[in-house]
Amino acid sequence: MDRFRKNPHIYEINLATWLHHLSKREKRKITLGNIPEKEWADLKKKGIDIIWLMGIWQRSLFSRRVAQKEQPLIEECRSVLQDFSTDDIAGSPYAVYDYVPDPEFGLAEALIALKKRLEERGLFLILDFVPNHTACDHPWINEYPHLYVHKRAQKRKQCPDGFFLTEGSRGKFCIAHGKDPYFPPWTDTAQVDYSNPGAIHAMVDLVSDISRYCHGLRCDMAMLVVSSVFRTTWADHIDKGKSNEEELWPLAIERVGSCDRKFYWIAEVYWGMEQELLNLGFDYVYDKTFYDLLVSTDVQRLKAHLSAPVAQQEKMLRFLENHDEQRAASVFGLQKLQSAMVIHATLPGMKLWHHGQLEGNTIRVPVQLRRGPEETPVSELKAFCNALLHEVNHPVFHDGRWQLCDTSGWPDNQSHINLLAWRWALGEEKRLIVVNFSSTPAQGLVKVPQDWFARSKELLCRDPIKGESYHLHPADVSNSGLYVALQDWDFHFFTIERR
Repeated sequence: MDRFRKNPHIYEINLATWLHHLSKREKRKITLGNIPEKEWADLKKKGIDIIWLMGIWQRSLFSRRVAQKEQPLIEECRSVLQDFSTDDIAGSPYAVYDYVPDPEFGLAEALIALKKRLEERGLFLILDFVPNHTACDHPWINEYPHLYVHKRAQKRKQCPDGFFLTEGSRGKFCIAHGKDPYFPPWTDTAQVDYSNPGAIHAMVDLVSDISRYCHGLRCDMAMLVVSSVFRTTWADHIDKGKSNEEELWPLAIERVGSCDRKFYWIAEVYWGMEQELLNLGFDYVYDKTFYDLLVSTDVQRLKAHLSAPVAQQEKMLRFLENHDEQRAASVFGLQKLQSAMVIHATLPGMKLWHHGQLEGNTIRVPVQLRRGPEETPVSELKAFCNALLHEVNHPVFHDGRWQLCDTSGWPDNQSHINLLAWRWALGEEKRLIVVNFSSTPAQGLVKVPQDWFARSKELLCRDPIKGESYHLHPADVSNSGLYVALQDWDFHFFTIERR
């Protein structure tokens, strides 16, 4: 087991809330070492390739104390859990104290054993890496404060805004909280100084060490540590005279790649920097634009977005929800969600599915919570998702050729502009996907290749998800295109058979 199949499926699990749920269901404490095997078997059966255990690393006591005093977070948690208490707040999984499993989840040996068990099932394991910052009480703060954006100081009032005072074996320092330049600082984190070569090499060593636990890393806010971004964000607080031009990512990717095994790199990235991160060596990058266009129902811009070269689209990680976004069922509603899922599941690239999404969960759980609410699955959506995932597990969606299809209409009916259509082909296996991603009915002609109908007397268009079939004459289709008429938010998922 070495490489992902093309266009793989990744399943994100909030480890803390999931283990709590399993423990409650199984009536015993579930940790990394005793997760029921049926959990992995069910995911493999659904066609999942990769497991992302979000929030596995040891959390910070300092971060927990900060979170337990944040009134907006407390109010959000109260809205999620009817019986909430501040003890339910475990701190942020992105304020990492140490890159070992949190003691609540089990030991490092259990994680290594879990990786092996997943491999035996043909599943890959992805874990988080948070390059921009550590927790404020990370051991480096005391031992190596120079690895952070810092200033020497004797009193708290000497610290700039967004800094905190710390005293360790090296003296007193003001250390910056981690930040995104467009938002206030994360007050439970400490900002690593990427103008310092020593900090870069310390992070490379760290990545090399944690790579043994998994098959790849999902790198949180990966663009923040790109040299050009970091130097702009921290221009007022770093030595402008330093001429360090080293980048973390090529060094880290090269180091781990020297271990004679394929290791995967996934970048959470925004601001149009996707290609830059790919150029730095990442295998996959977030495609937040795709999500935003679906939410806004901007079909024309979505078509343009999907006109990018297939080789580029295959490196995109696309999603309808994740731990940062609101639940897809609450954003889209049931009917629109099904059409969005068909779009998402049948495009090139990596597809992310979030734990609870396939059951129609509607409540977003803050990542600081150690447990989540028990929601009742939506049976209709669950059945739909099972059918959809079964179909897109077929090799045609992983080894086949994908191509966007043109649509056309008539002078007095241009509703085809709301139709999204594409095709997959692998030998005799043909699939045609058409979605009316709008709130009004749409009709149009979908252009399909002539060779799909060569030497055929009849075409059978079978929709295995809806259980519908249509018999067509090849000449009618090849001369003008395939006529489709779809109600709002409706779709065709056609398997094309020549007869």
